[in-house]
Amino acid sequence: MRGKRWFKLDNAAKLYPAVSNAQWSSTFRVSVELYETIDPERLQKAVNHVMKRFPSMKVRMRTGLFWYYLEENEADLLVQPDIGHPCMPFHFKKDNGYLLRVFYFRNRISAEFFHSLTDGSGGLVFIKTLAVEYLRLGGKKVEFDHGALNLRDAPKQEETQDAFLKMPLPKVRISRKESAAYHFPATPEIPHTLRIIAASIPCEKLRSQAKTLDATITEYLTAVMLWTAYREQERENPPRKLPLRVSVPVNMRSFYPSATLRNFSSFVNPGIDPRLGDYTFEEIVRETHAFMRYTVNPKLLSATIATNVADEKNLLVRLVPLTVKNLIINGIFRRAGDKLVTATLSNLGRTEKPTGGEKLIRRFEFQLGVPATPLCNCSAISNGDELRLVFSSNIRETTLPREMLRFLVERGIPVTVESNLEEM
Repeated sequence: MRGKRWFKLDNAAKLYPAVSNAQWSSTFRVSVELYETIDPERLQKAVNHVMKRFPSMKVRMRTGLFWYYLEENEADLLVQPDIGHPCMPFHFKKDNGYLLRVFYFRNRISAEFFHSLTDGSGGLVFIKTLAVEYLRLGGKKVEFDHGALNLRDAPKQEETQDAFLKMPLPKVRISRKESAAYHFPATPEIPHTLRIIAASIPCEKLRSQAKTLDATITEYLTAVMLWTAYREQERENPPRKLPLRVSVPVNMRSFYPSATLRNFSSFVNPGIDPRLGDYTFEEIVRETHAFMRYTVNPKLLSATIATNVADEKNLLVRLVPLTVKNLIINGIFRRAGDKLVTATLSNLGRTEKPTGGEKLIRRFEFQLGVPATPLCNCSAISNGDELRLVFSSNIRETTLPREMLRFLVERGIPVTVESNLEEM
């Protein structure tokens, strides 16, 4: 009899189980909307097939003496009707021990992931593969391409590796120490409530506006977010102004090509400091553009990652019992964490539909889970000429999405909005 396969948590994944609790865990959701109503039995069959192709996701969380680790899960991952709030906390003994969930609702299939399992790029590969297999089981001729893995191929070793440990890391370390950032006034929602506002925006209209200021779509949206926060803080006129920062995840696969389906991303925090004086929107765009051009490069990103990897390899750190590690990590996260940024903007970029699925798949969608503190975050993904912008929050105020979308409309960019709120 062979033993169960197991994986060490990757460098980015080690944080999440240490800071999780009954009220919160770091999650995100990727979805696919079809032009047909979902058949639950066919979806379950598709999930059974697909999970065999994703060994790094067919796992459960285990507790070791010094670290958490992932162990092969022989139970079935059962599909569920999507009837509750999205991105509920993961409890490691529920859902047959899985760190992902698959839901269906009308014509939509959604997969939610605990962040120790994978990042947005890995999640998108999973939902694409699942969508193709589901359609193929229904007799449709759809190819496993454009990011969907072929189920006839055996899993590759590179798909399950910790890509952080394969990077050429410099000896220099760059500290990420920053001061507290401005947060919008917030009335916390009741626990396990996630407010969603989704907007559909024509990519070309948005790209054209960004291009006039020599910015990318991500830089432009980041600047709009900073501009909205800047105006709100000015309106409040507090006695002490705080810096404004937006956390922007960066896919490290762009610099170090890797087929890993686990976490392989870093982040940068572009921002402005209103204590230095007044800002125009155009000035914020220029500063965001310059910051992103300077920091989003393999050398600087590798230097920031090197600090985390060095801590992980430190013999003293490795020998500290897990219970003590959890207390230390949790304390650091509670003192810093989301307090250092005003919001998060995570853009998965442009995605393509698998060949044969152009008239069967309406869109893919990406959504961040509940923030650890009362915040509103934002995620984006582009399908053809549609950019899907999703705001996720655990607060009652809708200032950030309302004012960001209003700003875009005022700039001549049409916006179509959907929400699970009664009013905005």
